[in-house]
Amino acid sequence: MLKTIRNVFKNYLLICLLSIALGIALVIEPTFLTRLVSYILGGVSLGFGVYFIARYFIKDQEGMVFLMIRGIVLAFIGVFLIVRPDFIPRMISTAFGIYMLVNGVIGLTNATEIKRSGDAEWQFPMISAGITFFLGFVICINPMLPVKAAMTVLGICLIISGASNLFSMFTSRSKLRRFEDKEQDDDKKDKPDIIDI
Repeated sequence: MLKTIRNVFKNYLLICLLSIALGIALVIEPTFLTRLVSYILGGVSLGFGVYFIARYFIKDQEGMVFLMIRGIVLAFIGVFLIVRPDFIPRMISTAFGIYMLVNGVIGLTNATEIKRSGDAEWQFPMISAGITFFLGFVICINPMLPVKAAMTVLGICLIISGASNLFSMFTSRSKLRRFEDKEQDDDKKDKPDIIDI
């Protein structure tokens, strides 16, 4: 049982160290993870594309033209994602920025209507809509800004989590050693004394 616990500790130590290493990598280079995901997706897509193109040339059958087209499209997507690894996060951020811009414009319009109606409480909706519009505009200009910020925060969280788990693991390990020493002492006490005649 103690051997099993030791193996669990070893695996847990590896996970903690990997968490800290990934966290440091994300703090140093926030786009590291998004690039890695893009490279993996691009590689898989390119692999399938090459496979379908190869099947088209190997199997000379009718109706295989669509297989060739699918292979070319997948290969193109794969190459594109490998060459432009920032495309996916940039596209998501831009879409989010446009959404915030539209919401900001709608909010500003509603706040203006509230002001025209004579309602005194139009300032807060106007300010919040203005902030939303401004943030959306900033994100559209620099789509990678929220991605970098999010990845940096994720990196810091991974470092803290890994370090905390590492500390807990070493604390538990010292308790395990004390338990092992106690067990060995108990075994020695249980053994009968051999009298040499």
